Amino acid sequence: MIKNIVIVLITTLYYIKYVKCDNNGTCWYNGKQYNFQYNLPSNKKIYGTPFSCNLIKYLNSFGYLDEKNFVDVSKTPIKGVKVVTAITQDHLSELRPLLKSFNKHFPSEVMIVYDLGLRKRAIRKLRQLKFVEYRKFDFSRYPQHVSTVKTYGFKFLVVSEVLRDYPSVMWADACVRFVKSNFIERINKLVNCYKGKNETHKYNEQLIIEKTKKRMNFSSYTIKRCPNCIPKYQRVEYDKKLYKFNVEHCYKSNVLMHIPTFHGILSSAHEKTLTYIPTDKSKYTPEKELQHGTGLVLFVRTKDTVENIMKWAVLCSLTEECIAPIPWFSCKGYFNNTNTFSKTHVCHRFDQTLLTILLHNSNNYNNQNYITEMYDYAIFKGDKIKTWKEFNLKKMKAYL
Repeated sequence: MIKNIVIVLITTLYYIKYVKCDNNGTCWYNGKQYNFQYNLPSNKKIYGTPFSCNLIKYLNSFGYLDEKNFVDVSKTPIKGVKVVTAITQDHLSELRPLLKSFNKHFPSEVMIVYDLGLRKRAIRKLRQLKFVEYRKFDFSRYPQHVSTVKTYGFKFLVVSEVLRDYPSVMWADACVRFVKSNFIERINKLVNCYKGKNETHKYNEQLIIEKTKKRMNFSSYTIKRCPNCIPKYQRVEYDKKLYKFNVEHCYKSNVLMHIPTFHGILSSAHEKTLTYIPTDKSKYTPEKELQHGTGLVLFVRTKDTVENIMKWAVLCSLTEECIAPIPWFSCKGYFNNTNTFSKTHVCHRFDQTLLTILLHNSNNYNNQNYITEMYDYAIFKGDKIKTWKEFNLKKMKAYL
């Protein structure tokens, strides 16, 4: 009891000395000033609700406060990627096929698997796999709501923990199945093309290429106007002309999404989340806002990624009202022919809502600026391997 009181007193004195808060969303930490109030990139007059300055220790622990930790892709190319996932016991059957597909298509790589609540036998089995690095997620380090897994507050915290150690991280949900090898180098070229370019290149190029792509009739998917209907897109091979255009013009975000959903962004966004991360609803159109899933996302630790995306993704994830303004419920049955691209909330998607709003805001309100526009290397699939006995790596099957 006395030990706990001492810890609380030391922590309180630390924050009194090192962390100061202003009413305008400004936080002072170790003598430096930081902004904790999201400012809409397209309209500097619009601000969100300030986040608590008490959360600054997390940004510091991830290395997000010091630009020395950022990767400068104008000078340093990205090589490879570190794949990471996180699971609870009830998703173990879905994880096993992911592990198989990873081991098949990344034969010399190691995947990081975070434990969000696994039993001892599952932990033992994972630790026996040479291509798996087991990590226990420490919920006690974070606010209490994060331990409720269906707030999805954990996801960007896991990504940040790994991004602290590696320059490039690919998050994969347990339902992801890799179907092709050697595709990472192809994706990395969408980032490595920034070699020798200045910080304003991405934004300026995004403004230029939108009309050019339309004139050249480049389109990576076709929206189907029906509820729960996945858009039509090329699943075998990829559009090489479009890819060449994308690399040559070099305008993509350093956070890249991969697989589309069937609905828009705003229809998945609860209004309370938008009070923290505001957006401009007038700039959303169906052909530009088709929401892509957070089941598979590439993150590169650049200044653009940290300051425009991950900083705010972490702060929101650590703030329950922002990441989880309402309890989780299945979206099944909530979308229909009239509301898939509604400008008001239909069904909140938590981490998916958060990331796509941040990316949309910072990439000219057009999803082509933060998706790979290639769909031939991974799929979402609900197949399961129910037992470890079935999990036989000597009898690998391709997921096609």
